[in-house]
Amino acid sequence: MVLNQTQDGSGEHGSPQPRIGSRAGRPGYRRYVLAAVLACIAAATAAAAVSASAGSGAHRPTAGARYGGLPSWLPKATIPVNRIVRASERHPWLAIEGDTVDVTLAGGSADVTTVGPQVPAADVAAVPLKTRVPCTFDVTFARGAGTIPLRAASFTIIDELGQLHHPKVTLLGGGRVPARIGAGGPVTLSVSAVLPVGAGTLRWAPLPTKPIVSWDFDVEVD
Repeated sequence: MVLNQTQDGSGEHGSPQPRIGSRAGRPGYRRYVLAAVLACIAAATAAAAVSASAGSGAHRPTAGARYGGLPSWLPKATIPVNRIVRASERHPWLAIEGDTVDVTLAGGSADVTTVGPQVPAADVAAVPLKTRVPCTFDVTFARGAGTIPLRAASFTIIDELGQLHHPKVTLLGGGRVPARIGAGGPVTLSVSAVLPVGAGTLRWAPLPTKPIVSWDFDVEVD
C-alpha cells in the first residue's frame, strides 16, 4: 500500500490549515477599502464642482480665446488709449513718457510729446557698479499755432530722491533752443542729465508760474 506523500514528504495525507477570520477582518484589507471609499468620494465631489461651474457659465472662456489673451469676462477699459490729453495754465497735466499733450497757452498751442530716457549701452553694462547714469529725453513740439515761449531753463527734473536737476537742453542734433515755437514744422529738443536709477518726473514750465506739463518716467538699466 502506497501512501500519497504530502509536500513535506511525511507520507501522510495533509489537510490544509484553517484560516482564522476572513479577508475583510484583516487590518490591511480594511485600510484598502477605506482608501477606495475616500477616493470615490473625492472623485464625485470634483465631478459635481465641474458640472456646477459649467452649468453656471461664470468665467467660461470663449471659443476664440488664445494663450496670452485677456478673458472675455474681465471688465472692459473705459479710458481710451493713445488719446491726446489737454493742458493749460489753469489745468496742468501729469502724463507719462510717450504721451502727447495738447498744450494751450494765451499766445498759442502745440502738441508736446516726450520720449525717454535713453541710457547709453556702456552705462547699462556697468550697472550695478553705477547708481547714476546719463539720461536723454526727446521732447517734440508739433502742430504749433500762434506763439509759445521756449527756454532751456523751463525744463527741470525731479528724481525719486526728491533732488531737483536742471538738465542740458539743445536742439536734437545740436544747436541752440529757439526762443519760441510758432506755426512751422515740428521742433525736437534733446534734454539730458545724469540721474539716479529709478523713477522721476520731467517738468516743462513755459510760464514762470508753475509747470504746465509733467511726465513721469523710470530710469531702467536691466
